[in-house]
Amino acid sequence: MVTVDTGLVKLDRSADHLEIRLNRPDSLNALVPEMIDGLHDVFTQISDEAGLGVLITGSGRVTSAGMDTEIVAGDYHEEYPELDATLQDVYRLIETHPGPVAIAGKGALVGAAAIVSLSCEFVVLSDDATFVIPEVKYGIASCRAADQLLDLVGRKPAAELLLTGEEIDARRVRSLELATDVVPADSVEGRARELLATVGENDDETVTQLIELLNRRGDEA
Repeated sequence: MVTVDTGLVKLDRSADHLEIRLNRPDSLNALVPEMIDGLHDVFTQISDEAGLGVLITGSGRVTSAGMDTEIVAGDYHEEYPELDATLQDVYRLIETHPGPVAIAGKGALVGAAAIVSLSCEFVVLSDDATFVIPEVKYGIASCRAADQLLDLVGRKPAAELLLTGEEIDARRVRSLELATDVVPADSVEGRARELLATVGENDDETVTQLIELLNRRGDEA
């Protein structure tokens, strides 16, 4: 049984997938250490569950406003080195999870939440959602975002997103192929579940193998 020690991350496991719901809606699910630790604990516990689909979403109208501004407002790397190390490991655990991971982007995916989406197999956005990686505005150079975006969208779009720190709308995200689908706000989680269910009809070991192949960016297959 998968468990987590904080009420700021809620879990719901069905027969075919696990749902992880960020649960700090009054703060737009802005991430704090307990939530990062919770995500790390969950993905560590399921790291050997071949084929297990995972849905990441949030309570309320916004999936996540990124890292809490009180954390990134100062010298983030100097003040929170352990938190950053855990966050980097969360990105890696999501990318290497041996089953499909989908994120339902309601309202906004900001900062760390947007970077999490880069590691997911499926990204479903609401048609009113925005996407932004504003780390540059806080004096933070995200190596993870730069590495992922350079591979996913190329140098110029990556430079725009990282150097300006400005938000883009859901349609632009889709045009850059950073989103799988854009749907009405009330359909976001349902569409993400549909994608996971479709993958769930296939052989678990084959799905795991394909995810491993997809993660060989730049390597010989």
